Amino acid sequence: MPPEQPPEDIPSLSEEWRAQREQASARERVYEVALQLYEPTRVKEIAERADVSKETARTYLQWFTELGVLDQPTSSPDTFERNEQYFEWKRIQRLQSNSEDELRQRAEALSQRERAFRDQFEVDDPDNVDALAHADYTDIEAVWKDVREWRTVRRRLRELERARRLRENRREASA
Repeated sequence: MPPEQPPEDIPSLSEEWRAQREQASARERVYEVALQLYEPTRVKEIAERADVSKETARTYLQWFTELGVLDQPTSSPDTFERNEQYFEWKRIQRLQSNSEDELRQRAEALSQRERAFRDQFEVDDPDNVDALAHADYTDIEAVWKDVREWRTVRRRLRELERARRLRENRREASA
């Protein structure tokens, strides 16, 4: 018996994404764009990316700023960017839902990964890596990728430690 063929009326991934985006509210589209604002961005560009009017974008951007999701570095012209402290706080809150054992296991795995980076680059800090000392010019991208990953490992370790301390402080306060 030959294998069953998939139906031909299944939408492509881009069609599914487009349909999902069309069904999203203006607020959801602005939020989706806001999550990607790693540098100050003008309202006009955000509105275009979210496919909303400038006024609609401005209204939601100001609301997200009041909630702490965004920062507004300038007001003339209005620019907005992610509030990284908010997203760090959110990640730490999520981590606190893990058990003490899970937090410890994650920390151990990340600590091993950091030790591997220290051994690989023979320095104690990713900011001290000399990329050209570890790769020739054609392979330098791989070194920078490892350095970015090392920074992420260190950030995750800090967040795990903060989550653990916050949980411990709550436990002590309720005792």
